[in-house]
Amino acid sequence: AEDQLRGEGDDRDGPAGGSLCANPPVPPQPHGAPPPADLQHPEGQEAAAAAGTRPWGCRRTGQTGGPRGGGFGSPVSCFPLPSPAVRGCAAPPVLKHQLYSLVRDRTAVDRQLSRLKDEGLIRLFQLGFDSDVFGVAFTQDYTAKVLQSVAGKEHAGTVRRFLETAFASCPELSYDNGRMLRDFGFRDPDITQLVNAGVLTVRDAGSWWLAVPGAGRFVKCFIKGRKAVLGMIQKAKYKEILLSDLQSRRAPSAVKLGLPYHIHDLIGAQLVDCIPSTSGTLLRLADS
Repeated sequence: AEDQLRGEGDDRDGPAGGSLCANPPVPPQPHGAPPPADLQHPEGQEAAAAAGTRPWGCRRTGQTGGPRGGGFGSPVSCFPLPSPAVRGCAAPPVLKHQLYSLVRDRTAVDRQLSRLKDEGLIRLFQLGFDSDVFGVAFTQDYTAKVLQSVAGKEHAGTVRRFLETAFASCPELSYDNGRMLRDFGFRDPDITQLVNAGVLTVRDAGSWWLAVPGAGRFVKCFIKGRKAVLGMIQKAKYKEILLSDLQSRRAPSAVKLGLPYHIHDLIGAQLVDCIPSTSGTLLRLADS
């Protein structure tokens, strides 16, 4: 499973390597999209890029900056995203819990993400609407996105200093006031600038989550889309629907991130249960 997160798995089935999408069931790809395994190879990822389906942080195999120069593997690149031209929202990040819809062993996902984080290859960050929802991105991609968002702004120098010091030396999800001042020399005015820049968001008194600039626009689209897809299932008979039927339906206008993105969200967040049936995987609203 770790090889898959690094993009180095073989062709075996099951959690140990190869097709990590075998269990639990994985939403089918939209018509014309490349199969998940293809995204682990240059040809498949190029096709995905041409179709506008590459998630934020997903790289072509062999591109520098990823784990050992490769892609992030099937768990991150298994599902396509709509192109920016039709999305109407900020580029969506991969959410940590979406990976749980692709790999049945949640403990293994957590352990491997933690290892990659400790190695400095990826970063987890808070999106600001739910304390249990985190985004996942390559460290290099995150840094580039932050620098791009603050370019030419008055707090750009403070943000750059944060990235070169606290961010580079502390791979954790949050930062407390004592360490920010003691170890990195960030005073209250500096932290205020980081919060205003969207790099930090308040966790509680004296501590902050690592965040990402411009998350507000994504969150707005995400919440509306999740509600709309849940509504589609809610209106179905017995509050359940075949996964294939849901995937083939026309998405409501509120679903700007694409049905596959939200289906992985609902499964990974355990808002729906996956029930095997003779007709395929059945999605049923989970008991609240």
